[in-house]
Amino acid sequence: MATSAPPIPRVELAYAPTPLLKLERLSAELGVELWVKRDDLTGLLETGNKIRKLEFLVGEALAQKADTLITCGTLQSNCCRCVAAVCARLGLRAVLALKGEPPAEYDGNLLLDRLLGADIHYCTDAQWAKIDETLEDLAARERAQGRTPYVIPESGATVVGALGYLACGQEIAQQNRHGAPPFDTIAITAFSGGSHAGLLMAKQVAGLAGEIVSVPIAWEGARVRAYVTEVIERARGRFGLAVRPPAEVRLLDGYQGVGRAAVRKDELDTMLKLARLKASSSTPCTRPRHSPDSSTRSGAPRARWGGASASCIPAASSASSRIARRSAASSTETVW
Repeated sequence: MATSAPPIPRVELAYAPTPLLKLERLSAELGVELWVKRDDLTGLLETGNKIRKLEFLVGEALAQKADTLITCGTLQSNCCRCVAAVCARLGLRAVLALKGEPPAEYDGNLLLDRLLGADIHYCTDAQWAKIDETLEDLAARERAQGRTPYVIPESGATVVGALGYLACGQEIAQQNRHGAPPFDTIAITAFSGGSHAGLLMAKQVAGLAGEIVSVPIAWEGARVRAYVTEVIERARGRFGLAVRPPAEVRLLDGYQGVGRAAVRKDELDTMLKLARLKASSSTPCTRPRHSPDSSTRSGAPRARWGGASASCIPAASSASSRIARRSAASSTETVW
């Protein structure tokens, strides 16, 4: 392993640090001290957790002299909308490969994608089944037109993207040092597990307190655990970070969903209750397919939440972490 970490390109895109908010009424209702980190406030059109990943992904793209960002997702993908917004902000070209057919009317993120000037390619099921090849075909077309593309996999799921939540963990640790409670559990949702890996790395390089627990919403638990381990190992090897995978990657498994279009009444009732208790909305993206086993649902993570404070991320620097940040117009170098 390298004795010193290489510089990691980064572009300042998110409005950070995002606040930590105690949910007083919901805490009383649940019998726990529950806080939420408002990562929905990271920007306007760039809002959400993906912008943290894009700070590093776009940093690497600009370091490679890229002028075009290519990514993929569903028709209403938050990540694709975020990429389109960042490209408009930085003067880059956005190319989006979206799963599905062109709609009769445009709304939501898809409408924003168009307003932001993204070049949209609609993928058939066959094209989506081989999305890596589809993205490379789009990149080849861009290169043939004299452009320099940078491909971002779905949801920014790469070791570079995971650095965004290492930085988020540093931010939380810094907030802890300035008066926020040292949470005994930090809970997030997980698509692939990259954000989970980033927070686990922050525990080691920034002294982030608490267990990191994620709820898989798409991939099976075993696949998420394997990806988290892989990302940490790759970050250690590629960037020279003094990190190692934990003995156990903690998940609350069994809540993988079938999508936003299939929401049950009890889920809508829960959303309504949350909105009235915490004055903010939640998006249904999961649906239980089976009862989670006792080791993941009713075991240690739940017991810990009941005893102290927990923080949820809707999706900080220390002696060993130095972050240099400049304007959004240029990449910056970050060293941990």
